[in-house]
Amino acid sequence: MNFRFNRGILVILGPNGAGKTTLLRQIYDDLKPDRGEILIDGFKPSDKRAKRLLGIMPQNAEPIFNLTVYDHIKFFAKIRGIKDVDRTTKEIVKLFDLDPRKRVNGLSGGQKRRVMLASVLALNPKYLILDEPTVGLDLESRHITHDIFRELASEGKGIIFTTHYLEEAEKLAERVILFSRKVLFDGSKEELMRKVFSEDIYVVKVGDKELFIKKEEISKYICFNDIEIRRPTLEELYHEFLRKSN
Repeated sequence: MNFRFNRGILVILGPNGAGKTTLLRQIYDDLKPDRGEILIDGFKPSDKRAKRLLGIMPQNAEPIFNLTVYDHIKFFAKIRGIKDVDRTTKEIVKLFDLDPRKRVNGLSGGQKRRVMLASVLALNPKYLILDEPTVGLDLESRHITHDIFRELASEGKGIIFTTHYLEEAEKLAERVILFSRKVLFDGSKEELMRKVFSEDIYVVKVGDKELFIKKEEISKYICFNDIEIRRPTLEELYHEFLRKSN
């Protein structure tokens, strides 16, 4: 399998047990690949120069419980050698809408997840490698996080993350990888649609019934009163791809 990535938002999708977490762990040198090679701007993941480019949030990441939110984020900024750590910490606390005085051990699970994300961002990484970063976040926190991801991508950062929230991938992904022990598909949503159907497709809903149709077939359904015509969602394309692949 081969894929290259340097900027924007790349979402890796696949069923449970497909190896998504294993792939991410190989990228940030927590596991060694059995074969092949991973390079981060030309450096192997074990190289210190590569490690300094990464901000990592594993699926089971836990914060340091005995610190305040402010000190937790500041600690991460200091270990990366960020200049003016207090200014950086204040900016990130504000960005994530966190209370800097609260102790981490008194936070809810979703708030702890936000603190971890904020602390990773304090490292000022070129690439963020995030495994299920928004799991456990409430709706408002997820929206805040999505906005931050978009802003980072617009600044030229590269974000690779896994998620089981397909609507999240729909909103954020500039590029999608479908993964099951190997790369099954790599491209945009529009490219996935052409991969699944060989052409542009619409979804027509008449009453309770939904059908995939070609653009030139839309006129056949205009006469119906109770009709809805839309583009297929990423979730629909994802499941249709898996169905046809089996």
